[in-house]
Amino acid sequence: MQALLISLFLSFSIWIMSGCGYHPYRATAIPCEMKTLILDTEDPYGPLATTMYEALRSHGIRVITRENKNIKLSSLRLQKEDITRNTLSIFSDGKTSEYSIRMTILIQVVIPNKGIYPITSTISRSFFDHPYAPLAKDTEQHIIINDMRIQAVENLIRQFSNIYYTADNAVTNFYNN
Repeated sequence: MQALLISLFLSFSIWIMSGCGYHPYRATAIPCEMKTLILDTEDPYGPLATTMYEALRSHGIRVITRENKNIKLSSLRLQKEDITRNTLSIFSDGKTSEYSIRMTILIQVVIPNKGIYPITSTISRSFFDHPYAPLAKDTEQHIIINDMRIQAVENLIRQFSNIYYTADNAVTNFYNN
């Protein structure tokens, strides 16, 4: 009787979770064709490239180097990371008290026989300026920018997996018409 109640409870909870749209974190569906990628970047040891390497590996994507130009694999080209700061508020003495930090990352997804697809991710955060604690301010800003970079890269990975399906449908529709 107890086993029946436990199995009934588990079945009911699984049914409820699947019906309400609950999805576990990092449930991005990566197509099989994109499980191995080439990462093209000018700065392979820079913060953006290392963050992208780590995120791709955590999603189960194998990153290889382009040693042979004839390899027909999809590739990610890291184009640009742009960080801008805008003043949001000032102290009574005219010094800036709060900034808005905006990070924009631009990449291109190159899918063989399907095309080149640009993807952009923009993240914004506010940052309070502490004029009497310059070391703490610099450390806090560095942490915020790293968190923004991680969030933007996760957003880009979700977008490029969607682009693969869009590109696949576009090529299929092109050849069917």
